[in-house]
Amino acid sequence: MELNKLTVVQGNDLLEGAYSVTLDEMRLLNLALAQIDSRKSQPETLYRLFPQDYQRIYGLNPTSSHRQLREAAESLMKKPVTIYQPDRKTGKLRTVQLSWFSRLEYVSQDEHSAVVLRFGQDVAPYLYELKESFTKLNFTNIAKLDSPFSVRLYSWLIKAKNLYGRKCSKAVEVTLELAWMREKAGLMGKYEDYRDFRQKLLEPTVDRINANTDISLVWEPIKKGRTVVAIKFAYVDEASPQHSRPLRPRLPRRPAAVTGSALEGEWARKCIHIMESYIEELARYDEDEKVPMTDIRKLAGWYQITGDKNALKRVNAEIESRLNRA
Repeated sequence: MELNKLTVVQGNDLLEGAYSVTLDEMRLLNLALAQIDSRKSQPETLYRLFPQDYQRIYGLNPTSSHRQLREAAESLMKKPVTIYQPDRKTGKLRTVQLSWFSRLEYVSQDEHSAVVLRFGQDVAPYLYELKESFTKLNFTNIAKLDSPFSVRLYSWLIKAKNLYGRKCSKAVEVTLELAWMREKAGLMGKYEDYRDFRQKLLEPTVDRINANTDISLVWEPIKKGRTVVAIKFAYVDEASPQHSRPLRPRLPRRPAAVTGSALEGEWARKCIHIMESYIEELARYDEDEKVPMTDIRKLAGWYQITGDKNALKRVNAEIESRLNRA
């Protein structure tokens, strides 16, 4: 099992479902979800979870990992997830409770012991054959988080990134109401005092996410009058080589120099260095991004001035290729 290649994919309605789980239950759930290929139809598939994997991935005590895995599976079997669906006739939201699993068994064979489970038929549409309105999470990131709320918050934040797209030139921003977060995370009746929520839940969670995942997160309270009613989050994706599209740099003005002079050549070399660096930065941001044709023609002119025939040949080939595609 190569952890860096595992992903957890859920339909957004399920991702934002309301449920309360312990850390062990959350870990078991994500370990099972990571085995799903969300592009395919696999509702009848049985998934095997091994205590040794559970222990290794989450850094647990090997003497208790068997018990933790089994107890987590048994308790999660009894806990539904609540989602909200619009009624086609009235347009009002319907509250629907779904069971995570339709089958659960425990195989006890020394080193081959395993929890075997099948996801429920009602939750299957949010896990299989997903083509739109879903969120993909890197399993390695969520496996490092050590509280259920940190996993949930990280998931909601990554969902928001899908609305911006990879070419967004600013931090991803999302505002979540306190009441909404409490409901979705199964915390109704808890952390009702904002100071309690901030000190015991929010700040430790943000610290966990910043220390263990691929995003850098900041937040600020949103007030209605004197009461904090929501939190505005903003983050950048540290896994991206560059967070915003590089701006085209300014080029030095052509000096009042005689054609073919050393001063003209010095100016051309400066322009070449600036433009080539910009092209490299743009490619790191997005390999499909290209500088305008006008800049490519300028680059050819500068190489003509410096007498770099190989570079001029390369740039002219790029110009010809673009003209042929136009």
